[in-house]
Amino acid sequence: MSTKSTETKNQNEPWQSTLREYFLTTVVCTIFALFVTTFVVHPMTVPTPSMEPTILVGDRLLIDKFTVRNGFLRGILPLAPTHQIKRGDVLVFKYPEQPEVLYVKRLIGLPGEMIDIHDKQVYIDDQSLTEPYKHHTDSITFPRRLMPHGFTTDFQRDNYGPVQVPEDHYFMMGDNRDNSADSRYWNFLPRQYVVGRPLVVFWSYQDDPTAHTRTDYLRLYAERVINFFTKTRWERTFRLIR
Repeated sequence: MSTKSTETKNQNEPWQSTLREYFLTTVVCTIFALFVTTFVVHPMTVPTPSMEPTILVGDRLLIDKFTVRNGFLRGILPLAPTHQIKRGDVLVFKYPEQPEVLYVKRLIGLPGEMIDIHDKQVYIDDQSLTEPYKHHTDSITFPRRLMPHGFTTDFQRDNYGPVQVPEDHYFMMGDNRDNSADSRYWNFLPRQYVVGRPLVVFWSYQDDPTAHTRTDYLRLYAERVINFFTKTRWERTFRLIR
């Protein structure tokens, strides 16, 4: 091999080594990020007002997946934190009628319990449920109707049941009771559809209520950048979800 060829090879080796290091670092970081978002924590944007005033339209949440999964597995990792799901928990879950869509609601009814709603008041096994978190925006109370009806008519919004929650299922409701598509309309939530629970608001931006329906994404993102300082709800940053 000539001296010139040797020198060219030696010159290329540092560049190739650097490129290889960048490639390996990118692969490792990607795998780690996928692992974290799949099993540990996941960001989520809330596009609808169904959980107001607890969660606002435009809140960006961090979802704890790990402790809930560990709770379902009954502490398979005994030294790791575990959360056993209970009434009043705010949960993120796959919408039963469209599992690729994530919903966030509050757990109201547990397996085996009898749920009944009389004039906006929830009863669990004939006992009135105290709910300091719930919010009503409509003074009208729809009467009970003994006929099929859909979400658009709202006849089962304020009077519902009695129904018994099946085993391994939950009854979910939004805090904004007069504007929430929840278990009153799409029935019970299977336990295996639970993804996790929101922990904290890491950023809150005053989005247009119809922002999630827009398709002009470039313009939407540009508006968020331009209005970042004026429309960010700074007082909600790092607010815990309860």
